[in-house]
Amino acid sequence: MWNNVCVEGFCFGEQDDNNDYPCGKKYPTAFCLSNKHCPHFGYSETTERDVAHFVPIRIIIWDRLKVWITETAYWKLRWWFWDCLWFNRRKTGEFFKNIPVATAENNLLIKEMEKEDAKLAEKFKKWLPKAVKEENEYLREPNDESEP
Repeated sequence: MWNNVCVEGFCFGEQDDNNDYPCGKKYPTAFCLSNKHCPHFGYSETTERDVAHFVPIRIIIWDRLKVWITETAYWKLRWWFWDCLWFNRRKTGEFFKNIPVATAENNLLIKEMEKEDAKLAEKFKKWLPKAVKEENEYLREPNDESEP
C-alpha cells in the first residue's frame, strides 16, 4: 500500500544574522522530525494536492486564476472604488492609532508566550545533539565487512 503523509512545517526558532535557524538550516526539513521532533517545529495539515510533484496543468491554471482574481483584481478594484475615499482612510488611520502595544509587562499572554519560548530554547539544546546523532546513524553507510 502506498500513502503520502503531508505536513506543512514551520520553524519558530530565532534566526541569526545569516537567516539560519538554531539548527543551522534555512528552512524546515525532515531533520526537524528526528528524535521525535524539534521543539521549535510547528506543523499544520495540508493536502496531497498542495505538495504533489505532478499536478495537471488545468488545476495549476485554475488555482492561479483564483488567486489572481481574489488577491489582485478584487483588492485593486476595492481600493479604487471604496478604500481610497477620504473618510475610509481617516477611519482606518484612527483605528490603527488606538491599538495599544502588548508587552510582557502589561499582558499576561505575552509573558506566558515568552516563558514558553525560553522553555523551548532549553529543550532545543537537549534535542539537537540527539537528532544529529540519529541523523548520522541513519546516513552512515553499512560496513561491508560486518554484513554476511
